[in-house]
Amino acid sequence: MPKILPVFLPFAYCGNKCIFCDQQAISGVQAENDLLLHAENQINQWKTYSNNYDEIAFYGGNFCAINKDIRLSLYKKAYNNGIKKIRFSTRPDTINSDTLKEIKDYNIYLVELGIQSLDDEVLKANGRPYTSYEAVKAVEQLLKVTKCGVQLMTSMYKQNMYSSIDDAAFFSKMDITTARIYPTQVLKNTHLNKLYEQGEYIPSRLEDILVTAAGMYIHFTAENIKVIRMGLPHEADDSGDITAGAGHKSFGDIVITLIMLLYMDMGGKVKFSGYKAAAKELFPENINSDNIMKQDMMQDICKNIRSKYLEDSKWFIKGQAAFYADKLKNKANN
Repeated sequence: MPKILPVFLPFAYCGNKCIFCDQQAISGVQAENDLLLHAENQINQWKTYSNNYDEIAFYGGNFCAINKDIRLSLYKKAYNNGIKKIRFSTRPDTINSDTLKEIKDYNIYLVELGIQSLDDEVLKANGRPYTSYEAVKAVEQLLKVTKCGVQLMTSMYKQNMYSSIDDAAFFSKMDITTARIYPTQVLKNTHLNKLYEQGEYIPSRLEDILVTAAGMYIHFTAENIKVIRMGLPHEADDSGDITAGAGHKSFGDIVITLIMLLYMDMGGKVKFSGYKAAAKELFPENINSDNIMKQDMMQDICKNIRSKYLEDSKWFIKGQAAFYADKLKNKANN
């Protein structure tokens, strides 16, 4: 696993505030006016823990909309500190001929796009200033010059569960490298919180979010796309700013367990090392807990599940996945 030095730039040059977003609560990092100094302070702080980082990652905000001189200074700062690889996250509407040239010239290792959804109505309702066409085009353009990752959400305002799984299925057929899956949670200082208080937004139940995230994970992993996060960072839970919405500190582990239960229901035997209490209870004969699950094993498992259960996302959500998600929800809440 690469050792990544994370730098958070909350709300940096976003230009607008999406209705669900409070990056300061999510990251635990306060926004600052002097971005370069803010980034340098974080880099210097992380260097007190170690001088040996493989990559630097610039998260939060809208990186390609930041002043170009600042971006170039950040690249040079990283390379001068001996870091070999740079990644950042940005919005699809910032990918153009100029930023593509910059990404290529400065050998940016990976660009993550905060796409969230491919439903234009959902994007508009949540304050995302681009269309699904622009999002897909940005991925296609990036793949010509570097590696690309996508960030998707579930349970957004006006979004249905099926479309989230279908979005993952679509991107799993592209040559992307990574994916993140974020369940929508209502943060205190957001417009979504007002919609929630007014009864306009109804958060999804935990069991529904688990099923949706599992379907998304299966599509990505079956195509060897690494899911590098499921659920919000723990800083969001610790901040006390979450007012509603399904979530759990072990969200990713529970999703993996749901996938394992589906596979064991098919008769599969697994080398399981994770959130396994439910698996031991339901399928004790199908577990070999002495071994650790490896990525290639997981890819084969997801291919098998996709073939049996995921031909239709609506059927997947209403079938065996829902049955096991309900059992896991009860155990998670206890």
